Amino acid sequence: MNFAKAFTYIFDDQRWLEKLVIPLLVTLIPIIGWMVVAGYLMRVTRNVAEHQAEPLPELEFGADLGRGFKVFVANLLYGLPIVLVSLLLFLPLALTENSNAATAFAVLLAILGGFVILLYALFMTVLMPAVNANLAVKERIGAAFDFKEIFRMLRNNFTAWLIVIGGILLGSAIIAPLGGIVLVIGAIVTGFYSQLIVAHLTGQAYAHSQTPGGQGAPLY
Repeated sequence: MNFAKAFTYIFDDQRWLEKLVIPLLVTLIPIIGWMVVAGYLMRVTRNVAEHQAEPLPELEFGADLGRGFKVFVANLLYGLPIVLVSLLLFLPLALTENSNAATAFAVLLAILGGFVILLYALFMTVLMPAVNANLAVKERIGAAFDFKEIFRMLRNNFTAWLIVIGGILLGSAIIAPLGGIVLVIGAIVTGFYSQLIVAHLTGQAYAHSQTPGGQGAPLY
């Protein structure tokens, strides 16, 4: 894994500004724009996983929208358990009347539910980078739920996926907020840049997880 490369690879492409300005503008479109950019980032991940010299693609609005919709569906389905657990465990708290015993039971149930949700969220934090990588490379919605393949990649090189998680945390906590100094436009630029970083790290992790310990993986 080449962590530093994820921050500089876009500038290796002589047409980087031309290729990125349109996706950047598309992010301004509500909802649909997010899906298009998600599909675009999927292709960046796939290109990196396939070790292409210049992984930045041209935006394909319709095709990238379709890819981004797959990302949306996969993430929605993975998020459903949190919604269902929240409804099942927190609803009794809202429905309890003035009974102290019932209220105490509902509060206890809500605390347990919160603990379950926390555990699931931590599990998803580890799982989702590999899920999204498998979906990006294979471009089939079923690839997001190919648990045998996903867990095989995690076992092969768990450290690589921890690096991706580190990149996500760095991007969301430090890089993306930096643009806020230059108002909304700056935040959009740094937010998109942080996503490009994560896409590159995810592609690297995929390539380094095809064999145990990343043996024989390409150098980035």
